[in-house]
Amino acid sequence: MKIILMLMSSAMILLTSLSADAIVSAQSKQHFMVKIETTIKAPAEEVYQQFINIGDWWESSHTWFGDASKMYIEPKANGCFCEVNGEQEALHMTVSMIMPNKNVQMVGGLGPLQSMAVYGHMSWSFKEPTKGLTTLTMTYLVKGFVGEESEMMAKAVDGVLAIQINNLKSTFK
Repeated sequence: MKIILMLMSSAMILLTSLSADAIVSAQSKQHFMVKIETTIKAPAEEVYQQFINIGDWWESSHTWFGDASKMYIEPKANGCFCEVNGEQEALHMTVSMIMPNKNVQMVGGLGPLQSMAVYGHMSWSFKEPTKGLTTLTMTYLVKGFVGEESEMMAKAVDGVLAIQINNLKSTFK
């Protein structure tokens, strides 16, 4: 419950400052979908490589053990988006598809979603419509028993993921 409250408070603070590119695009008691799109001033290959180095840009306050440098993504099918801190370990998501420099898909529940009866699918798309500019699109679909808190949970997840994407984007300034 403490983690859910932390997510909600972080999201509420952020909601007023998010760009129009971060939206909860669908929501019901059984599902929600978050979509965030942004343009990054770097080639798709560089954005993808930085994305894989998740411990360099993920917010430490949104990890299980408080240190984002302990996080990693194995860029292969069945690869781990994990966090390891000594004997403490967490599987955040599992890589289900990888197309280097183009798309990464993962399944699983982030944060408190792990303990809910839900299925999550996350896709990260890296497109370079103009040389040196990458359109990064992240979608996260969560289905299952979300319940009455669906709207609040969707906004919280949207806010937390917006923080992460802004952190990733800021590594290119």
